[in-house]
Amino acid sequence: MSCERYSCSLQAPAAARRTTASPLALAGRLRHRSLAWTGYAAFLWAVGYAVAVRGYQGLGGTVGIAGTFEDPAAMRRASLIAGVGILLVGFGALALVRPWGLRIPHRLLIVPATTGSAYAMAHALTAYVTKPLHALGVVELRFDGWARRDQTAQFLWDLLFYEPWFLGLGVLVTLATLHHHRRSGGTARGETRLIIITALATLALTAIACTLVVVRTL
Repeated sequence: MSCERYSCSLQAPAAARRTTASPLALAGRLRHRSLAWTGYAAFLWAVGYAVAVRGYQGLGGTVGIAGTFEDPAAMRRASLIAGVGILLVGFGALALVRPWGLRIPHRLLIVPATTGSAYAMAHALTAYVTKPLHALGVVELRFDGWARRDQTAQFLWDLLFYEPWFLGLGVLVTLATLHHHRRSGGTARGETRLIIITALATLALTAIACTLVVVRTL
C-alpha cells in the first residue's frame, strides 16, 4: 500500500503538469491562430483592388481618375501591370498563413513582406504629408503625364481612397508577417524586433520620399 501511495504521489505532479500545460498549449495555439485572418484579409484586399480598381481602369474605366492623360493607352497598360503586381502581393500574403508557406525559406518570406509592407505604408504617409503641403502652397509637386487634371478631385481620391488602401495593405501584411514569425517558431524578442524594424523602415522611407519631393521643388 505504501508503494502504491508513493507511486501515486509521483504520478500526481506529472498529471498536474499535463493539466497545467494543456491551457498553456491551447493559449499558444490561439495566439498563433489569432493573426491568421490577416493574411486572408490581405489577399482579398489585394485581389479586390487589383481587379476592381487597376483592372477596371486598365480596361478603360474612368471612375477615380481626376482628368485625362497625355498617353491614355500607356496609362491603361501601366494600370494592368500594376494590377498583376498587386495580385502577386496577395498570393504572397497567403504564403504567410497557409501551410505551404512553411516550406519556403524563412527569410525569403519575411524580408520581402517586411520591405513591401514598409513601402506600402510609407507610400500613404508620404502622400498624407506632401499633398496637403502642396495644397497649402508650401511645396509644389510635379504631376507628369496629365493632359488635364482636377487637383481637388485628385487629392480627394488619393487621400480618401487610394492611400488608405496602401496603408491598410501595409498593416495587414505586417500582421500576417508576425503570424508567420510565430508559427515558424520565432521568439517574442524576434517579434518585437520585427515590429521595430518595420516601423523604422516605414519612417525612413517616408522621410526619404518627402525629402526628394522637397528637393525637386527647389
